Amino acid sequence: MDSNMVLRLGAVGLLGLMLFGAAFALREPDVPEPIRIFPAVVPADPLAAELTRCRKLGLEAAGNQACEEAWAESRARFFSPPNVSREH
Repeated sequence: MDSNMVLRLGAVGLLGLMLFGAAFALREPDVPEPIRIFPAVVPADPLAAELTRCRKLGLEAAGNQACEEAWAESRARFFSPPNVSREH
């Protein structure tokens, strides 16, 4: 066989593979996954609610006294030993 015949057979084979791949991809339509909507969780803890409010303030929270106090309380809770109960 000469090189032109080999190239033609390769091209036909590649075309066949591409057609097979296209037929395989189109055999079943893609069904989009349903969108799941979860309700917003409202924090029962007043500190969590205040931290959420401060997070929404963005850079303005840096000078806010209530946010500073909430962050201090959050740090105190985080770094306190687990058996120590703190009054809120």
